[in-house]
Amino acid sequence: MTHTLQGVDVADLVPSLGAQHTVSVTNNSTVDGRNAVLFQGSPGLLDSAVPIAWLARLSRPGTTVTLDWTLSYCFVMGRQGNLHDGVDYGAAGVLDARLSRYNVAGLSYRAGNFAFRRESGSHPDGVLAVFEDDTVPGSGAYRRGCVGIGMDGRATFVAPTEPGRDLTFDPHPEYWLTLARYAAGAVVDPAATRAVRLSFPGGKTRAHAEYNGTTWTIGYS
Repeated sequence: MTHTLQGVDVADLVPSLGAQHTVSVTNNSTVDGRNAVLFQGSPGLLDSAVPIAWLARLSRPGTTVTLDWTLSYCFVMGRQGNLHDGVDYGAAGVLDARLSRYNVAGLSYRAGNFAFRRESGSHPDGVLAVFEDDTVPGSGAYRRGCVGIGMDGRATFVAPTEPGRDLTFDPHPEYWLTLARYAAGAVVDPAATRAVRLSFPGGKTRAHAEYNGTTWTIGYS
């Protein structure tokens, strides 16, 4: 099979690679029984791909919790092929990724298990891509799973597996924060959340978010 990929300009991301990011979340409301949840958006996300509750910690009224991560990338696979709001994607494996050289992975299915492999050859920088071979279970298959990308070892986006398909992802993250019942690893329906976007302007890596029950106040340092 011939694979055609278009590169992505990631010059703006390079200075932040490996940087530690932190968000402290203060719940100044009466909202209880919710997690502080970070999920991501992405420009040009595939129609079949869904965002995952990437980081989550219980946020009780009057408390502050911290979510932190390193800006690094990976490929992820899961056992869940029926992806809908709130379902766990079924983490099944992670493969380290880079924005050049190690930015393409292959996915196959052998002896009842999904497996990643490094795709050799020359690939354009920036794009993160998964080549699903013809052994991968697709629509209607009992063993259908999911595959996608993640950050700092945790899934951010997955799509149901489909044989012979190439998946491509733009690595530019959009960070979204909400208080919700999602656990880490669950599929998120962004339209069902009251999420606020975190921008980290000017290369800043620390944010403080405060929720008063109606609105968010965000600051950076």
